[in-house]
Amino acid sequence: MHTESIPLTQVSQTGAGHDTHSSRVVQRVHDLVHECGGWIGFDQYMHEVLHSPDYGYYSTGTVKLGADGDYITAPMLGNVFAGCLARQYRQIRENLTYPESAVILEFGAGTGQLALDILTCLNPESALPRRYMILETSGGLVERQRTLFENSAPELLSVIEWVHDIPDNITGMVIANEVLDAMPVKRFRVRNADSIVELGVGLDQGLLDWKEGAPLEGTVLARLGELDLPTGYQGELGLQAEYWTASLADALEEGVAFIIDYGFARHEYFHPDRIDGTIMCHYRHESNMDPFLRPGLQDITAHVDFTAIAEAGSQAGAGIAGFCSQACFLIANGILDLASSEFATPSKQMLEITRQIKKLTLPHEMGELFKVLALSRNYPHELSGFSFKDIQDCL
Repeated sequence: MHTESIPLTQVSQTGAGHDTHSSRVVQRVHDLVHECGGWIGFDQYMHEVLHSPDYGYYSTGTVKLGADGDYITAPMLGNVFAGCLARQYRQIRENLTYPESAVILEFGAGTGQLALDILTCLNPESALPRRYMILETSGGLVERQRTLFENSAPELLSVIEWVHDIPDNITGMVIANEVLDAMPVKRFRVRNADSIVELGVGLDQGLLDWKEGAPLEGTVLARLGELDLPTGYQGELGLQAEYWTASLADALEEGVAFIIDYGFARHEYFHPDRIDGTIMCHYRHESNMDPFLRPGLQDITAHVDFTAIAEAGSQAGAGIAGFCSQACFLIANGILDLASSEFATPSKQMLEITRQIKKLTLPHEMGELFKVLALSRNYPHELSGFSFKDIQDCL
Protein backbone atom coordinates (compact mmCIF):
# COMPACT_ATOMS: atom_id res chain seq x y z
CA MET A 1 0.00 0.00 0.00
CA HIS A 2 1.22 3.49 -0.87
CA THR A 3 1.25 5.67 2.22
CA GLU A 4 2.82 8.93 1.10
CA SER A 5 1.34 11.99 2.79
CA ILE A 6 -1.83 13.37 1.21
CA PRO A 7 -2.01 17.11 0.48
CA LEU A 8 -4.79 18.71 2.50
CA THR A 9 -5.98 20.87 -0.39
CA GLN A 10 -8.31 18.07 -1.43
CA VAL A 11 -9.44 17.18 2.10
CA SER A 12 -12.27 18.74 4.06
CA GLN A 13 -11.35 21.49 6.48
CA THR A 14 -14.61 21.33 8.41
CA GLY A 15 -13.70 19.16 11.37
CA ALA A 16 -11.43 16.39 12.57
CA GLY A 17 -13.92 13.62 11.82
CA HIS A 18 -14.51 14.88 8.30
CA ASP A 19 -10.77 15.32 7.74
CA THR A 20 -10.08 11.75 8.80
CA HIS A 21 -12.70 10.24 6.51
CA SER A 22 -11.76 12.37 3.50
CA SER A 23 -8.08 11.58 4.04
CA ARG A 24 -8.90 7.86 4.00
CA VAL A 25 -10.86 8.27 0.78
CA VAL A 26 -8.06 10.23 -0.90
CA GLN A 27 -5.54 7.64 0.24
CA ARG A 28 -7.72 4.88 -1.19
CA VAL A 29 -7.88 6.64 -4.57
CA HIS A 30 -4.12 7.22 -4.54
CA ASP A 31 -3.61 3.50 -3.98
CA LEU A 32 -5.98 2.61 -6.81
CA VAL A 33 -4.22 4.99 -9.19
CA HIS A 34 -0.84 3.44 -8.34
CA GLU A 35 -2.19 -0.12 -8.61
CA CYS A 36 -3.65 0.65 -12.04
CA GLY A 37 -0.45 2.15 -13.45
CA GLY A 38 -1.12 5.83 -12.81
CA TRP A 39 -4.64 6.18 -14.18
CA ILE A 40 -8.21 5.11 -13.40
CA GLY A 41 -11.40 5.87 -15.29
CA PHE A 42 -13.60 8.60 -13.90
CA ASP A 43 -16.43 6.09 -13.58
CA GLN A 44 -14.23 4.01 -11.28
CA TYR A 45 -13.33 7.10 -9.27
CA MET A 46 -16.97 8.16 -9.01
CA HIS A 47 -17.97 4.69 -7.83
CA GLU A 48 -15.27 4.63 -5.19
CA VAL A 49 -15.95 8.04 -3.66
CA LEU A 50 -19.74 7.74 -3.83
CA HIS A 51 -20.75 4.09 -3.58
CA SER A 52 -17.90 2.08 -2.07
CA PRO A 53 -19.14 0.36 1.14
CA ASP A 54 -16.08 1.45 3.10
CA TYR A 55 -15.35 4.87 1.62
CA GLY A 56 -18.32 6.12 -0.38
CA TYR A 57 -20.29 9.28 0.27
CA TYR A 58 -23.58 7.38 0.35
CA SER A 59 -22.22 4.74 2.71
CA THR A 60 -21.22 7.07 5.54
CA GLY A 61 -23.60 7.86 8.36
CA THR A 62 -23.49 11.63 7.89
CA VAL A 63 -26.67 13.50 6.99
CA LYS A 64 -26.99 14.03 3.22
CA LEU A 65 -30.54 15.34 2.89
CA GLY A 66 -32.32 18.35 4.30
CA ALA A 67 -31.27 21.62 5.89
CA ASP A 68 -28.43 19.94 7.79
CA GLY A 69 -27.22 18.01 4.76
CA ASP A 70 -25.94 18.85 1.29
CA TYR A 71 -29.08 19.14 -0.82
CA ILE A 72 -32.87 18.96 -0.82
CA THR A 73 -34.96 16.77 -3.12
CA ALA A 74 -38.54 17.34 -4.29
CA PRO A 75 -40.18 15.09 -1.65
CA MET A 76 -38.57 17.11 1.12
CA LEU A 77 -40.31 20.31 0.05
CA GLY A 78 -43.69 19.00 1.20
CA ASN A 79 -46.35 16.52 0.16
CA VAL A 80 -47.71 17.98 -3.08
CA PHE A 81 -45.10 16.11 -5.16
CA ALA A 82 -46.26 12.88 -3.55
CA GLY A 83 -49.89 13.89 -4.10
CA CYS A 84 -49.32 14.10 -7.84
CA LEU A 85 -47.55 10.74 -7.97
CA ALA A 86 -50.34 9.18 -5.91
CA ARG A 87 -52.87 10.44 -8.48
CA GLN A 88 -50.79 8.94 -11.29
CA TYR A 89 -50.54 5.62 -9.42
CA ARG A 90 -54.29 5.44 -8.93
CA GLN A 91 -54.83 5.76 -12.68
CA ILE A 92 -52.26 3.05 -13.42
CA ARG A 93 -53.67 0.73 -10.77
CA GLU A 94 -57.20 0.99 -12.16
CA ASN A 95 -56.00 -0.09 -15.61
CA LEU A 96 -53.99 -3.12 -14.53
CA THR A 97 -55.26 -6.61 -15.28
CA TYR A 98 -55.31 -7.36 -11.56
CA PRO A 99 -55.33 -4.06 -9.62
CA GLU A 100 -55.09 -5.85 -6.28
CA SER A 101 -51.64 -7.19 -7.26
CA ALA A 102 -50.16 -3.74 -7.87
CA VAL A 103 -46.95 -2.70 -6.16
CA ILE A 104 -44.92 0.49 -6.01
CA LEU A 105 -41.14 0.21 -6.26
CA GLU A 106 -39.08 3.24 -5.27
CA PHE A 107 -35.36 3.46 -5.89
CA GLY A 108 -33.24 5.46 -3.45
CA ALA A 109 -36.03 6.54 -1.11
CA GLY A 110 -33.84 9.00 0.82
CA THR A 111 -35.52 9.97 4.07
CA GLY A 112 -38.59 7.85 3.24
CA GLN A 113 -40.80 10.95 3.12
CA LEU A 114 -42.04 10.34 -0.43
CA ALA A 115 -43.08 6.79 0.44
CA LEU A 116 -44.85 7.99 3.58
CA ASP A 117 -46.70 10.79 1.79
CA ILE A 118 -47.79 8.59 -1.14
CA LEU A 119 -49.13 5.89 1.16
CA THR A 120 -50.82 8.49 3.34
CA CYS A 121 -52.60 9.83 0.25
CA LEU A 122 -53.67 6.35 -0.89
CA ASN A 123 -54.71 4.89 2.45
CA PRO A 124 -58.06 6.74 2.92
CA GLU A 125 -59.15 5.64 -0.56
CA SER A 126 -58.37 1.94 0.02
CA ALA A 127 -55.89 2.19 -2.85
CA LEU A 128 -52.77 1.02 -1.04
CA PRO A 129 -50.42 -1.11 -3.13
CA ARG A 130 -49.95 -4.73 -2.18
CA ARG A 131 -46.36 -3.79 -1.37
CA TYR A 132 -44.39 -0.56 -1.36
CA MET A 133 -40.89 -1.82 -2.11
CA ILE A 134 -37.84 0.33 -1.43
CA LEU A 135 -34.49 -0.46 -3.01
CA GLU A 136 -31.97 1.43 -0.88
CA THR A 137 -28.20 0.84 -0.87
CA SER A 138 -27.49 2.91 2.25
CA GLY A 139 -28.00 1.07 5.53
CA GLY A 140 -28.16 4.39 7.37
CA LEU A 141 -31.00 5.61 5.16
CA VAL A 142 -32.90 2.33 5.59
CA GLU A 143 -32.88 2.90 9.34
CA ARG A 144 -33.94 6.51 8.85
CA GLN A 145 -36.83 5.38 6.66
CA ARG A 146 -37.90 2.72 9.14
CA THR A 147 -37.79 5.19 12.03
CA LEU A 148 -39.90 7.69 10.07
CA PHE A 149 -42.66 5.12 9.59
CA GLU A 150 -42.43 3.86 13.18
CA ASN A 151 -42.88 7.40 14.48
CA SER A 152 -45.34 8.78 11.91
CA ALA A 153 -47.44 5.90 10.57
CA PRO A 154 -46.64 2.54 12.19
CA GLU A 155 -49.84 1.09 10.72
CA LEU A 156 -48.27 1.41 7.23
CA LEU A 157 -45.07 -0.46 8.06
CA SER A 158 -46.68 -3.74 7.07
CA VAL A 159 -46.89 -2.47 3.49
CA ILE A 160 -43.19 -1.55 3.28
CA GLU A 161 -40.63 -4.05 2.02
CA TRP A 162 -36.94 -3.25 1.66
CA VAL A 163 -35.29 -5.11 -1.22
CA HIS A 164 -31.66 -5.43 -2.32
CA ASP A 165 -32.13 -6.07 -6.04
CA ILE A 166 -34.59 -5.16 -8.76
CA PRO A 167 -37.42 -7.69 -8.30
CA ASP A 168 -38.72 -9.75 -11.20
CA ASN A 169 -42.14 -9.35 -12.81
CA ILE A 170 -42.97 -5.90 -11.46
CA THR A 171 -46.66 -5.06 -11.76
CA GLY A 172 -47.62 -1.48 -10.91
CA MET A 173 -45.52 1.68 -10.75
CA VAL A 174 -41.79 2.34 -10.40
CA ILE A 175 -40.36 5.63 -9.13
CA ALA A 176 -36.73 6.63 -9.68
CA ASN A 177 -36.45 10.22 -8.47
CA GLU A 178 -32.92 11.66 -8.67
CA VAL A 179 -31.33 8.23 -8.99
CA LEU A 180 -29.60 8.23 -12.36
CA ASP A 181 -27.67 11.47 -11.78
CA ALA A 182 -25.58 9.80 -9.06
CA MET A 183 -24.57 6.78 -11.18
CA PRO A 184 -20.92 6.70 -12.33
CA VAL A 185 -20.27 8.11 -15.79
CA LYS A 186 -17.47 7.80 -18.30
CA ARG A 187 -15.80 11.08 -19.07
CA PHE A 188 -14.24 11.93 -22.44
CA ARG A 189 -12.35 14.68 -24.24
CA VAL A 190 -12.37 15.42 -27.97
CA ARG A 191 -8.77 15.84 -29.12
CA ASN A 192 -9.61 16.40 -32.76
CA ALA A 193 -11.96 15.15 -35.45
CA ASP A 194 -10.26 11.73 -35.47
CA SER A 195 -9.50 11.17 -31.79
CA ILE A 196 -11.63 11.08 -28.66
CA VAL A 197 -9.93 9.92 -25.46
CA GLU A 198 -11.32 8.71 -22.17
CA LEU A 199 -10.70 11.21 -19.40
CA GLY A 200 -9.83 9.72 -16.04
CA VAL A 201 -8.02 10.40 -12.81
CA GLY A 202 -4.29 10.56 -12.13
CA LEU A 203 -1.88 12.42 -9.87
CA ASP A 204 -0.24 15.79 -10.42
CA GLN A 205 2.36 16.62 -7.76
CA GLY A 206 0.52 14.38 -5.31
CA LEU A 207 -2.93 15.85 -6.05
CA LEU A 208 -5.80 14.08 -7.76
CA ASP A 209 -6.35 15.58 -11.18
CA TRP A 210 -7.79 14.91 -14.62
CA LYS A 211 -5.60 12.75 -16.86
CA GLU A 212 -6.15 11.51 -20.39
CA GLY A 213 -6.39 7.79 -20.98
CA ALA A 214 -6.50 5.69 -24.12
CA PRO A 215 -8.43 6.70 -27.24
CA LEU A 216 -11.99 5.43 -27.33
CA GLU A 217 -12.83 2.72 -29.83
CA GLY A 218 -15.69 0.65 -31.17
CA THR A 219 -19.34 1.48 -30.59
CA VAL A 220 -18.60 4.16 -27.99
CA LEU A 221 -16.38 6.06 -30.40
CA ALA A 222 -18.89 5.64 -33.22
CA ARG A 223 -21.66 6.93 -31.01
CA LEU A 224 -19.73 10.07 -30.08
CA GLY A 225 -18.47 10.53 -33.61
CA GLU A 226 -22.03 10.98 -34.85
CA LEU A 227 -22.37 14.07 -32.64
CA ASP A 228 -19.72 16.11 -34.48
CA LEU A 229 -18.40 17.66 -31.25
CA PRO A 230 -15.79 20.45 -31.39
CA THR A 231 -12.14 19.99 -30.47
CA GLY A 232 -11.61 20.38 -26.73
CA TYR A 233 -15.16 19.35 -25.85
CA GLN A 234 -15.47 17.40 -22.60
CA GLY A 235 -18.54 15.42 -21.63
CA GLU A 236 -19.98 12.28 -20.09
CA LEU A 237 -21.55 9.00 -21.10
CA GLY A 238 -23.90 7.47 -18.54
CA LEU A 239 -23.38 3.86 -19.57
CA GLN A 240 -24.15 2.48 -16.12
CA ALA A 241 -27.48 4.34 -16.09
CA GLU A 242 -28.27 2.78 -19.45
CA TYR A 243 -27.49 -0.74 -18.17
CA TRP A 244 -29.65 -0.06 -15.11
CA THR A 245 -32.52 1.13 -17.32
CA ALA A 246 -32.32 -2.01 -19.44
CA SER A 247 -32.46 -4.18 -16.30
CA LEU A 248 -35.47 -2.27 -15.02
CA ALA A 249 -37.29 -2.48 -18.35
CA ASP A 250 -36.63 -6.21 -18.47
CA ALA A 251 -38.09 -6.66 -14.95
CA LEU A 252 -41.26 -4.69 -15.68
CA GLU A 253 -44.15 -7.11 -16.25
CA GLU A 254 -47.13 -4.75 -16.43
CA GLY A 255 -47.12 -1.08 -15.56
CA VAL A 256 -45.04 2.09 -15.80
CA ALA A 257 -41.64 3.24 -14.57
CA PHE A 258 -41.10 6.98 -14.02
CA ILE A 259 -37.55 8.29 -14.21
CA ILE A 260 -37.40 11.80 -12.77
CA ASP A 261 -34.12 13.69 -12.88
CA TYR A 262 -32.33 16.73 -14.19
CA GLY A 263 -31.09 16.39 -17.73
CA PHE A 264 -31.80 16.89 -21.41
CA ALA A 265 -32.60 15.14 -24.65
CA ARG A 266 -29.44 14.25 -26.57
CA HIS A 267 -29.43 17.21 -28.96
CA GLU A 268 -29.38 19.56 -25.98
CA TYR A 269 -27.24 17.37 -23.70
CA PHE A 270 -24.36 17.41 -26.19
CA HIS A 271 -24.84 20.99 -27.27
CA PRO A 272 -21.56 22.39 -28.68
CA ASP A 273 -21.65 25.26 -26.18
CA ARG A 274 -21.69 22.83 -23.21
CA ILE A 275 -17.96 22.23 -23.64
CA ASP A 276 -17.19 21.18 -20.05
CA GLY A 277 -19.93 18.61 -19.61
CA THR A 278 -22.42 18.46 -16.77
CA ILE A 279 -20.49 17.31 -13.68
CA MET A 280 -21.78 19.05 -10.56
CA CYS A 281 -20.85 18.57 -6.90
CA HIS A 282 -22.90 19.45 -3.83
CA TYR A 283 -21.73 20.17 -0.30
CA ARG A 284 -23.68 22.00 2.41
CA HIS A 285 -26.13 23.41 -0.17
CA GLU A 286 -23.35 24.88 -2.28
CA SER A 287 -22.42 23.69 -5.76
CA ASN A 288 -19.05 23.41 -7.46
CA MET A 289 -17.56 21.64 -10.49
CA ASP A 290 -14.51 20.07 -8.79
CA PRO A 291 -15.02 16.33 -8.16
CA PHE A 292 -11.62 16.15 -6.44
CA LEU A 293 -12.60 18.52 -3.65
CA ARG A 294 -13.50 16.80 -0.35
CA PRO A 295 -13.64 13.24 -1.77
CA GLY A 296 -16.12 11.14 0.16
CA LEU A 297 -17.82 14.16 1.70
CA GLN A 298 -19.51 15.83 -1.27
CA ASP A 299 -22.04 14.49 -3.72
CA ILE A 300 -21.00 14.17 -7.37
CA THR A 301 -23.63 14.14 -10.10
CA ALA A 302 -23.95 14.27 -13.86
CA HIS A 303 -27.03 15.31 -15.81
CA VAL A 304 -29.01 12.60 -17.58
CA ASP A 305 -29.02 12.02 -21.34
CA PHE A 306 -32.70 11.09 -21.58
CA THR A 307 -32.39 10.03 -25.20
CA ALA A 308 -29.85 7.38 -24.21
CA ILE A 309 -32.07 6.23 -21.34
CA ALA A 310 -35.13 6.02 -23.61
CA GLU A 311 -33.13 4.01 -26.15
CA ALA A 312 -31.89 1.63 -23.46
CA GLY A 313 -35.41 1.03 -22.23
CA SER A 314 -36.77 0.58 -25.72
CA GLN A 315 -34.04 -1.89 -26.70
CA ALA A 316 -34.93 -3.92 -23.60
CA GLY A 317 -38.54 -4.17 -24.69
CA ALA A 318 -40.22 -1.26 -22.89
CA GLY A 319 -42.35 1.34 -24.60
CA ILE A 320 -41.79 5.08 -24.30
CA ALA A 321 -45.00 6.20 -22.63
CA GLY A 322 -44.18 9.89 -22.28
CA PHE A 323 -41.51 12.54 -21.80
CA CYS A 324 -41.90 16.11 -20.55
CA SER A 325 -40.66 18.62 -18.02
CA GLN A 326 -41.41 18.07 -14.35
CA ALA A 327 -43.61 21.16 -14.37
CA CYS A 328 -45.81 19.81 -17.17
CA PHE A 329 -46.03 16.39 -15.53
CA LEU A 330 -47.10 17.82 -12.18
CA ILE A 331 -49.56 20.28 -13.71
CA ALA A 332 -51.15 17.46 -15.68
CA ASN A 333 -51.49 15.48 -12.46
CA GLY A 334 -53.33 18.31 -10.74
CA ILE A 335 -50.67 20.11 -8.73
CA LEU A 336 -52.45 23.45 -9.21
CA ASP A 337 -55.62 22.01 -7.70
CA LEU A 338 -53.93 20.84 -4.51
CA ALA A 339 -53.92 24.25 -2.84
CA SER A 340 -57.73 24.16 -2.74
CA SER A 341 -58.02 20.45 -1.98
CA GLU A 342 -57.60 18.31 1.09
CA PHE A 343 -53.96 19.41 1.25
CA ALA A 344 -54.92 22.93 2.34
CA THR A 345 -55.69 22.02 5.95
CA PRO A 346 -54.91 24.35 8.87
CA SER A 347 -51.49 22.72 9.21
CA LYS A 348 -50.75 23.13 5.54
CA GLN A 349 -51.79 26.65 4.72
CA MET A 350 -52.18 27.85 1.17
CA LEU A 351 -49.01 29.94 1.39
CA GLU A 352 -46.93 26.86 2.12
CA ILE A 353 -48.62 24.84 -0.62
CA THR A 354 -48.02 27.68 -3.06
CA ARG A 355 -44.34 27.79 -2.09
CA GLN A 356 -44.01 24.10 -2.87
CA ILE A 357 -45.76 24.46 -6.21
CA LYS A 358 -43.50 27.34 -7.25
CA LYS A 359 -40.33 25.45 -6.31
CA LEU A 360 -41.44 22.35 -8.19
CA THR A 361 -42.75 24.02 -11.34
CA LEU A 362 -41.14 27.41 -12.03
CA PRO A 363 -38.58 27.35 -14.89
CA HIS A 364 -35.78 28.87 -12.81
CA GLU A 365 -36.39 26.36 -10.00
CA MET A 366 -36.98 22.65 -10.68
CA GLY A 367 -39.74 22.94 -13.26
CA GLU A 368 -37.84 22.82 -16.55
CA LEU A 369 -34.42 21.36 -15.78
CA PHE A 370 -36.04 18.28 -14.23
CA LYS A 371 -37.66 15.92 -16.73
CA VAL A 372 -39.96 12.93 -16.42
CA LEU A 373 -39.52 9.90 -18.68
CA ALA A 374 -42.06 7.08 -18.53
CA LEU A 375 -41.24 3.54 -19.67
CA SER A 376 -44.10 1.05 -19.88
CA ARG A 377 -44.75 -2.59 -20.62
CA ASN A 378 -48.13 -4.21 -21.27
CA TYR A 379 -49.79 -0.90 -20.43
CA PRO A 380 -51.47 0.47 -23.60
CA HIS A 381 -53.24 3.33 -21.81
CA GLU A 382 -52.52 7.06 -21.94
CA LEU A 383 -50.99 8.50 -18.78
CA SER A 384 -52.50 11.51 -17.06
CA GLY A 385 -49.03 12.95 -16.43
CA PHE A 386 -48.52 13.61 -20.13
CA SER A 387 -51.98 14.89 -20.97
CA PHE A 388 -50.77 18.50 -20.74
CA LYS A 389 -47.63 18.03 -22.84
CA ASP A 390 -45.65 15.13 -24.26
CA ILE A 391 -42.39 15.90 -26.06
CA GLN A 392 -41.08 12.37 -26.61
CA ASP A 393 -40.60 13.27 -30.28
CA CYS A 394 -37.66 15.41 -29.07
CA LEU A 395 -35.80 12.37 -27.72
